Amino acid sequence: MNDYRIFVGAFPAGDLADRIQAVRLRHDARTARITAPHVTLAGTYWRSGPPAPQNEAATVEQLRAIENRLRLFEMKIAGVGTFLPDNPVLYLHIEPTPDLLAVRRALLQAIGSDQHRHFTPHLTLTMRLAARQADTLFKQLRQTDWLRQPWSVPIDHLWLMQRGPGDPAWRYIHRINMANHSERNAA
Repeated sequence: MNDYRIFVGAFPAGDLADRIQAVRLRHDARTARITAPHVTLAGTYWRSGPPAPQNEAATVEQLRAIENRLRLFEMKIAGVGTFLPDNPVLYLHIEPTPDLLAVRRALLQAIGSDQHRHFTPHLTLTMRLAARQADTLFKQLRQTDWLRQPWSVPIDHLWLMQRGPGDPAWRYIHRINMANHSERNAA
């Protein structure tokens, strides 16, 4: 099997990312080790061939072509959510702001539609718990600051990620820089 997957994601940084990763490590270490906390904005896409960064050269060129159209945005984290009972995933809810959705639209126009019919921006906390464990943890997390305190995270770049069937984790293959239109207009 040489098929691999890619996605484009927004990765928060700093203290907040560390706090999120600590929750992930405590409750679902396997998921936490596969990739850093992120919000998938486009993907996941399946590709044929060996999982080598050079096999995404065309995708990288498509992304470079739109960098100047991708505006910096604030990723707003607002509460804890779950896909229970269908799927035992727990996540931090990400507000679908106009700026975030504009970035997603530009990405999809550049690299093609993904599998999401109903896009729910989220940052996965756990995905490998049994349904009962997920429900218990969901109730616990709803009593914490993750629900009561909104956070805003500046996003000034995205990452194209790749993972093959034998890879233990996703790897970063291309940084997508975003334009700061307000600075450009002020100059």
